[in-house]
Amino acid sequence: MIERLQLLCLFSIFFLMFTSCTAENDSPIRALYLTGGGWHDYETQETLLTEGISERLGDTIDWTIVHEGEGEPDHMLSVVQQENWTEGYDVVVHNTGFGRVNDTDFVAKLAESHRGTPAVLIHATIHSYRYAEPADPWFDFTGVKSMYHEDQREFEVEMIAPEHPIMAGIPEYWQNPPDEVYVIEEDRGNIMPLARAFGVETDEYQPVVWTHETEENRVFATTLGHNNAMFEKDYFLDMIANGILWSIETQ
Repeated sequence: MIERLQLLCLFSIFFLMFTSCTAENDSPIRALYLTGGGWHDYETQETLLTEGISERLGDTIDWTIVHEGEGEPDHMLSVVQQENWTEGYDVVVHNTGFGRVNDTDFVAKLAESHRGTPAVLIHATIHSYRYAEPADPWFDFTGVKSMYHEDQREFEVEMIAPEHPIMAGIPEYWQNPPDEVYVIEEDRGNIMPLARAFGVETDEYQPVVWTHETEENRVFATTLGHNNAMFEKDYFLDMIANGILWSIETQ
């Protein structure tokens, strides 16, 4: 009970830092949530995530949801094909499974149009556009190159950046429900790993939570979130809420 109260206090402090800023503008965080694709229960995750984050951030976040291509890993989101599609949003949250999209121009436009608009990337989003030829714009945007993951299993996650505001109130260690450890083959930018898990197939630790900062943008990413159980965990929802707030901090 004491640990939970301490977590809530830490989150409240971080939350108040940002609500004081948004109060000056008297406008909520305008968040665009992109979801859909194959291999995952995106319909349930949409509800769990948006409602869970709204419980934490209250009226300071306003969601616009684009849910397309359910069960279609080769679907290309219609909104991304519009001009200036990120304008009007403070942050774009991606939770997609479009791992068979390989259209080079589409992927390049997606990455390029994110300049100046922060992003939060969840699980299979990291793999969604990896087969474009080349996929370098996507790797450079996410901050990593990852082409495959290990078999699904339970594993321990270790926080390695307790001083970072995204990890405020997050346990130092936690036993993750069945999920996939993504293999990070290359760092493709100024990434800061925040948590890691041991990959039994690679026999080495892999980052599972990180930030990627450039002169033009901030990206918060996690490879966790394969199954719905993860979206029911307080530490996961707290971390995503913190990541949203961190991503828009400099705006």
